Amino acid sequence: ESVRALTKWLQQRSRVPLLIGADMERGAGQQFAGATGLPPLAAIASLGDADLVRRAARLTAREARTLGVNWDYAPVCDLDVVPENPIVGTRSLGSDPAAVAKLAAEWVDACQSEGVLACAKHFPGHGRTTADSHAELPVVTASADTLHNADLAPFRATIDAGVASIMTAHVAYPALDPSGVPATLSREILEWLLRQRLR
Repeated sequence: ESVRALTKWLQQRSRVPLLIGADMERGAGQQFAGATGLPPLAAIASLGDADLVRRAARLTAREARTLGVNWDYAPVCDLDVVPENPIVGTRSLGSDPAAVAKLAAEWVDACQSEGVLACAKHFPGHGRTTADSHAELPVVTASADTLHNADLAPFRATIDAGVASIMTAHVAYPALDPSGVPATLSREILEWLLRQRLR
């Protein structure tokens, strides 16, 4: 009730409609007491049923909308390919690029069909890191071919599904931008790859 009252108060006092977002990878209950908490995406995806992913996204979006939250920072599109990764793990929809692409697109479609914006993250892929990007700058040394053929597949699928937003990875990808700056600050990755090439 307090979240709903706050978001309503904020919207009423704003001259423009506000975007109010939250990390709800595991349902609205991940952030808001009284809302439904879901298992991690890896657990849902492991069941091999795309409809369950859609149902999870719909439930999350419906509860978010009821709370006045109109932007869900999900799904995680990173591949779970490095066991030592301190960021991705069970947040991922899996390790197979095609399977993750399909399920991520299902999440986006179901979430946005309920009137809540989705956010594919962490572009161009956080799955190959072994450092915590909240504490230091990880560097992904994978080749451009590997990144284009595997890691970018889920992002391409969510773009095709009409995803409303994409969150960048604060990670350096020398094969995509030799300058060594993180994707968050990279003209090569954001302008050339994401905006121009992937549209």
